[in-house]
Amino acid sequence: MDTEAVDLDAWPALLSGAGERTVRAALARGPERAGHAGALVAAAQAAALLGSRAARLLPGEAAVTAAVVHTVTPVLLGDGGRAVAGTPLIDRFPVLVHAFAAETADTARLTSAARLGAQLPERAANGQAPRGGCSIVQALPGAVRELAAPAPVVDRARALLAAGDELHRRMADVRSVTDPAAQPLARAYGTLFAAAACLHLWTANSTAAAGHPLWAEAGWLAGALEALTALLGGQLELPETWLAGLGLPPVGAATAPFGALLLAEAEAGRPLTPFDL
Repeated sequence: MDTEAVDLDAWPALLSGAGERTVRAALARGPERAGHAGALVAAAQAAALLGSRAARLLPGEAAVTAAVVHTVTPVLLGDGGRAVAGTPLIDRFPVLVHAFAAETADTARLTSAARLGAQLPERAANGQAPRGGCSIVQALPGAVRELAAPAPVVDRARALLAAGDELHRRMADVRSVTDPAAQPLARAYGTLFAAAACLHLWTANSTAAAGHPLWAEAGWLAGALEALTALLGGQLELPETWLAGLGLPPVGAATAPFGALLLAEAEAGRPLTPFDL
């Protein structure tokens, strides 16, 4: 997939097919491998889906949103060689750091974007002045505080937020796009964006989607947050004792059950995505 040529609105449809193929290929490797692959695909779909919807309601943030989605989605789908350079995002690090600390976010429009049944305008309104921030990430602290999900999922979300705090501390130290740390931090920001998108979509749709097998007991969310926590920890080169120190379940505790759910969905002939609502 030529990520630089893909319009933001086209990402959800493109990822639907690519994600389905990725998950089906992983099913033969056992529940844990399938669950891990499916969790990253779900996270990529969440980032693209909420990103494309938020860009319509938050046009002042569309440039940042597009830069993040184009950066992170290939990584989550295992196509890191095609990942777009995060230079447009790096240029905005100072704004993003300040806005995250202040929790500056248009939560009303973000909530509307996250409701998958809500109709959106064909084109984003032009009345919102560009801010350069990213409400999806900047609303993450509030989303974690208000998260209604099983306790292990809440613990994982808190761990991601702690890693997000460390990420923004490092972003604050970047002074130029030529800084060796800049591009890796841009990719890590994309991972945090995907995690935040997962949480916003869960909060906005979990009641309506309660009958969907992949939403039962927050199955897809638990798997996605487990996979993203491990990925973000690796991107930030956090010590192995970091996850252990947070008292989180071992890797596989969430992705293996999610893999079993995906296998059941495949056997039933249903789409392998939580967003087929």
